[in-house]
Amino acid sequence: MEIKFSHVNSKDFTDLSFVIPKGEIVGIYGDNGNKLLKLISLDEESRGMIYFDKIRKLKSNYYLFKKTIVLVEDRFNNLFNVDNVYEYFVLYIRYNKIEVGDVLEKIKGALKIVGLRQDILDRRISTLTYSEIKLFQFALAFLSNPKVIILDEPFKGLDLNLRKKLVRIINRLQEKFLKTIVIYSNNPNYLYQYTNYLIVLYNNKVLVEGNSSDVFFECKELSLYKIKRPDIVDFILLVLEKKHVKLPRRRDVKDLIKDIYWNVK
Repeated sequence: MEIKFSHVNSKDFTDLSFVIPKGEIVGIYGDNGNKLLKLISLDEESRGMIYFDKIRKLKSNYYLFKKTIVLVEDRFNNLFNVDNVYEYFVLYIRYNKIEVGDVLEKIKGALKIVGLRQDILDRRISTLTYSEIKLFQFALAFLSNPKVIILDEPFKGLDLNLRKKLVRIINRLQEKFLKTIVIYSNNPNYLYQYTNYLIVLYNNKVLVEGNSSDVFFECKELSLYKIKRPDIVDFILLVLEKKHVKLPRRRDVKDLIKDIYWNVK
């Protein structure tokens, strides 16, 4: 699903105009990016024009779009004040009016996507580790089979192995199921490595948007407003400036090291 904002205003933003391309992994970077997620997920009121696949959001069709979007927040919020994992899944399905045939099979399917064992259904939420909570949140999000999945700081606090696991899940959703994924992070290294398209916010407005690599390498406004670039981008640009050696735009440090070796050699 493509999402287009045209001159949208809210309590936090002024004159927002940008596009979230359909079927892409889109990064949100900059001030109040987490608040922008609320607008995209239709959890905040706004004025202006918002289009979903070129159909304008109105009061009359608001719910049709709302149910196709899911927001996975950076922290788990226990909406139902229950501590059993299976019971929480069931209440989540009922609360969001998700149509399912076999509830247990639907839940098992969501657990399988994120790689959680079925015996987690017998556990208390309060006993789950941070990593298990994050995967539990993802499993909940997949229950409604949304077209757009919005992730608030999904990699924060995760070790490398779990981060790679989440990236594999995200890439599979985008490549195989053509989901539109929106990721907010204040870590430019993650956004450069894991997103295709980038929207940069500054002073509650959209500063620039476009291909993630092009934005980080070519946008002069990032330097002008002292917006941090990814470490690998800083290094490649420094080598070009100081040594006049143009290295490829690598996203992985290991690949970059190989390029440096061959250039030195």
